[in-house]
Amino acid sequence: MAPLLDMQHVEISYHGRAVVRDVSFQLEAGEILGIVGESGSGKSTLLRAAMGLLGSGGAVTKGDIYYRGNNVVDAREDELKKMRGPAMGMIFQNTEASLCPIRSIKDQLYESVCQHEKVSREEVRKRAMELFDKMRMPDGERILNSYPFELSGGMNQRVGIMMAMVLKPDLLFADEPTSALDVTVQAQVVKEMMKMRESYGTSIVIVTHHIGVAEYMADKIAVMYQGRLVEYGETKEVMYHPKQEYTKKLTSAVLHINKG
Repeated sequence: MAPLLDMQHVEISYHGRAVVRDVSFQLEAGEILGIVGESGSGKSTLLRAAMGLLGSGGAVTKGDIYYRGNNVVDAREDELKKMRGPAMGMIFQNTEASLCPIRSIKDQLYESVCQHEKVSREEVRKRAMELFDKMRMPDGERILNSYPFELSGGMNQRVGIMMAMVLKPDLLFADEPTSALDVTVQAQVVKEMMKMRESYGTSIVIVTHHIGVAEYMADKIAVMYQGRLVEYGETKEVMYHPKQEYTKKLTSAVLHINKG
């Protein structure tokens, strides 16, 4: 059976200049992959390429990206739009910045779901409340009726998880979802993401510069440095038997998250 996500010798360029070179990895159904490395190493660019969201001037200039055997690189924009949400979801680094400040969370959620299926407002509300319950958030009704600016950074990140998961995607991309949060809220948000895999079998690719987050969550870790994949393997192998000097530096100072 083909991997859920398969990147093969991917090169990504902006305005003709390669920023990611020769990256290959696979993600199986139900698996979590952590992509780590310093800022500017190409981590987030890989996620945007898989989602077809490279933007103006960006393109996959070599290699292929397969989702369930279908080549995302060759897909038309209308095909990609259908995949975003029910097949591939995304949690952005700063959820609040990606939301409309003058519309309530419930209105934005309903509009997002309606792009992919015919559904009532009440059904969308029920799904959201179910997810808030799984995330142990008892004030779901208040959150749905709020505007993004009325919520804290941590609460907005939880809203981002809920909005990404409400369509129950097979694959969830999380782009630095905890970087703007304090340490205690980081741990809570990470644990809530893990519950999504437990509940729905969701595969996750998380980009983070906190290798401790990747150690806690991931089955495999990919280490990026200056646009290249310099180390890739099972989490314990990468964490405790790193082969590259750069990986050794990353693993020497780890933020641990209590698994209790």
